[in-house]
Amino acid sequence: MGGRWFKKKVYFEDLAHFTQKQEEATKLAYEYDYLLFGGRAGGGKSYFLRWFPIRFLHEYCFKKLGLVGVRAGLFCEDYPALWDRQISKLKYEFPRWLGTYRGQQHEFVLKNKFGGGVLAFRNLDDPSKYLSAEFALVAIDELTKNPRETFDFIRLRKRWPGIKRTKFIAGTNPGEIGHNWVKKLWIDKNYDSNERETNQFYFLPSSYKDNPYLEEEYELVLDSLPEKMRKAYKEGNWDIFEGQYFTEWDREKHIVNPFSIPPSFKKFRAYDHGRESPACCKWYALDHNGRLWVYKELYRKGLNIDQIAQEINNLSVDENYEYSVADPSIFANIGFVDKYGGQTIAESFARHGIVFLPASNRRIDGWSLMHQYLYQDQEKDPKLVYFNTCFDSIRTIPNLIHDKNKPEDLETMGEDHAADCDRYMLLSLHERVAQPPKTEVEKKLERLKEQGPDLNKLYTGQYYRDSFSHNN
Repeated sequence: MGGRWFKKKVYFEDLAHFTQKQEEATKLAYEYDYLLFGGRAGGGKSYFLRWFPIRFLHEYCFKKLGLVGVRAGLFCEDYPALWDRQISKLKYEFPRWLGTYRGQQHEFVLKNKFGGGVLAFRNLDDPSKYLSAEFALVAIDELTKNPRETFDFIRLRKRWPGIKRTKFIAGTNPGEIGHNWVKKLWIDKNYDSNERETNQFYFLPSSYKDNPYLEEEYELVLDSLPEKMRKAYKEGNWDIFEGQYFTEWDREKHIVNPFSIPPSFKKFRAYDHGRESPACCKWYALDHNGRLWVYKELYRKGLNIDQIAQEINNLSVDENYEYSVADPSIFANIGFVDKYGGQTIAESFARHGIVFLPASNRRIDGWSLMHQYLYQDQEKDPKLVYFNTCFDSIRTIPNLIHDKNKPEDLETMGEDHAADCDRYMLLSLHERVAQPPKTEVEKKLERLKEQGPDLNKLYTGQYYRDSFSHNN
């Protein structure tokens, strides 16, 4: 899409002086319909968002499709930001022979000989005011400063007669109120079931190192920022945000490619029960250095106990475990009765050959251990690591936040099921040397595993009468 445009034989490349990274962004913007550009500070995001729409309006809409008067929109969260980051730069960058800036309308209009396209500068304080607007291209500067509803609404305005594939481009850094939903779509690629354009989202990371026009001192400024800001703005770390509980999380350190678990590693399982909320089971391997590898997970919602047990057994074929621990609530007699007359959820799992031990439910101690196992620095690797196939652990654990009323704990309204499994597992490892005496429920479950109860006795309740006689 490059080349000369003008009678003066001016090339776009000579006019805009795109960096190599911005040229790469240009190619990707034509290839994908939803391009997110940025991550780290200083990569030239705002500059690209000003200039690419001009290129798109002339080269693509006018020269290729023969359309005139096509409109593109460049949006910021409010007008002060729009002025500071975009409008104030126009008179220094856009030559008069290219077009005219109309101050009252906040629009830059290309000359007719260049297609008469319009780049409209708009704010997002109330997206509903653009209900009837149409744009062939939508650009949003600092996307994470906006809630998801803003994106969904502005996305509806991305349409133009005669242009089949209209475009959305955005630049942003990690953080702010829109951090989680932007990360979900472009970084984690975790889409809602009704999303029909999943193959059109693309994230292109950029860095201050990609911008040759920055002074070297800019890196010193980034190095001087507080830790969370430095990780977000210098490192482009999407797993860091204000209020985050596990600030140790770093996807480059905590996520690895799968490998075959050596036979000498000890294996374990941990389970957090749920039906209306997700049930989560995770598989662990402990190496000789005390490093714990999360190598498999089951994360399902809306399943009955029989279905969950079948899924767990399917994922446990030909494996042996030191033990499996679970949410202690599944051992409580809460009036639950399965089809065999079992009194607890734990007993129902045992009938499927899955015997759980009750995990410790000391939340603060468990989270403290998890902080220790996740901790890493330049000289120390983390002791808790996840295979990249454990999608829901990777998705949910970094997004957990502090409880506002009890900061040492995490917010229980968050999606904490995968983290609960890790907490159960770590507390069990930490306490293996000094296990408390087994309860009667634990003894009964162990006999279920070792002896294999007669199902006829289970149906009639004779097994439990025998167990009671045995204990007495």
